[in-house]
Amino acid sequence: MNDELREQSRDYTAFRHADFELHETIINFADVPMLHETWLAVWNGLLAFHKKGFDECFPDSRILGEEHEHLVETIALGDPVAAEDAARSHVEAVWFRLAEQHGTTTGRRADSLQRATAHLAFRLHCPLKLTDVAREVAYTSPGNLSRLFRQHHGLSFQAYLQKLRLEKSAELLHTTRLPVARIARRVGYRDVSRFGQHFKRLTGETPRNYRESSSR
Repeated sequence: MNDELREQSRDYTAFRHADFELHETIINFADVPMLHETWLAVWNGLLAFHKKGFDECFPDSRILGEEHEHLVETIALGDPVAAEDAARSHVEAVWFRLAEQHGTTTGRRADSLQRATAHLAFRLHCPLKLTDVAREVAYTSPGNLSRLFRQHHGLSFQAYLQKLRLEKSAELLHTTRLPVARIARRVGYRDVSRFGQHFKRLTGETPRNYRESSSR
């Protein structure tokens, strides 16, 4: 039964149709002259790439669902800056995954720290553990990766990750109208209270006060 469910969740034909309808709806909602025709030509020209991305870059379909959910909900909020950030992240995530796949299959890998820091920057919203990143991304031991972070950034792996998350959240608080809870989730915090504690520790202000003071 589990194998059957996994196979259904990997139904590329169904995904392609759903993805087409979603992006066509977004394009039509934008109501920009000639945008639909241009997008349709690009879509048809990149179908092989689309399938390759589905097969090789997103083995877990839930990640696709989460990315599209964030994109749609952010656009629905009517905040153009937030929508642009979500769309850019959506596109860059695909290219980054392809770059990771290319590095793995060809053996031309960047150094361990570079691979790890790039991975963190593109995965702030995901659970990230030193052991997993060391083994699956940096191709080194957790101890060595931890040493590299302290040597080059003066921070532990976890402290560096938290710094990235809080810096991104500060950017979103300053430039968008996204709710604080959504920003917290977007940078990897499932507990909004914990996010608020960490943010205040870094900036001296609560997320809401920071947003108010930065907009003056």
